[in-house]
Parts: sequence; structure tokens; C-alpha cells
Amino acid sequence: GTITMGYGVIESGEDEAALVDCGALTSPPRSPIGERLSYLYNKLSEIISRYQPDAVAVEQPFVGKNVRSALAIGRAQAVAMLAAANIGIPTYEYTPAQIKQRITNRRLFSL
Repeated sequence: GTITMGYGVIESGEDEAALVDCGALTSPPRSPIGERLSYLYNKLSEIISRYQPDAVAVEQPFVGKNVRSALAIGRAQAVAMLAAANIGIPTYEYTPAQIKQRITNRRLFSL
């Protein structure tokens, strides 16, 4: 969402993947939405600049009936995509199951 956003940096080979870094970015929760999005954008831009990935993967969220949650998740996704696009890095969207399967090389796995 727009208050806390998780990230992971993974080095991926043909048959294996290794976690390089991960964490959570927490914007000031009582700040206006524009300030929270700017905070997330700046922090993601720093991470992307530090690790210089070949690509950025964004998780396609499962969204139920809560429209406010869906809007917040969409805003956070847009920030991640923009941070990557502004320095020419392609962005790909994956479902949570696709990401877990790729990382663990298993169909069903819970992190």
C-alpha cells in the first residue's frame, strides 16, 4: 500500500535465485497521500540506483471488495513502475503464485 511497501532484490540465474536484499519502506502514515507516494518513489529510486537491476517485478495483488485498498495498492504499483521507467528499466507484473514458484521452484509454497 502507500504506508508500507515491501521490496526484494534477487539475483537470478537460469536454475537458481539468491536473495541480495529485502526490506520494508514505511512512509509517514499521517502524511498526505502525495507526500507518502513521493517518499516511496524516492526510496525505491535509491534502491534501484544502488543495485541497478536488469528488470523490476511488481506483484499483481489479489484485491477483494475493498475499493480503498485496491486504490492504495494501485498507487503503490504505479510508484514502483515509475521509479523503474524513469531510468529505463523494464517492469513486469506477476501474480504472487508466479513469484513464489520462480523463487522456490515449487508450485505450492508459503513464505
